[in-house]
Amino acid sequence: MERQDLYEKLKTLNWQQKLGNLASTLATISTRSPISKYDKLTSHLLLEAALIIEWCAAEVPEDFLWELATMQRELMEWKKVFPVEEVRNLLALIARMRSDRILQMAGMLSEGDN
Repeated sequence: MERQDLYEKLKTLNWQQKLGNLASTLATISTRSPISKYDKLTSHLLLEAALIIEWCAAEVPEDFLWELATMQRELMEWKKVFPVEEVRNLLALIARMRSDRILQMAGMLSEGDN
């Protein structure tokens, strides 16, 4: 999705829904990053996830801001180095864990559900 289109879509959502979109993007990264034919998509999704964090930061509870900022920095570092064959599965694992954590933040997943 183009950046402006994504922004327009997200600005109509509440912060929980925005985090739900972020979790979905991270889940897609977790399934696509191990497969080299999806490298371009994965790189795009890493940026998209970082942008979603940027665009929802003003609305999320303050308790989550530090964690989201850390995730955003992590995503941008992954974008700089991806693809690296030896760490594909590590990125997939981290993206899945971050997706689950985002769902918890949004109240869409309880501790025992993942």
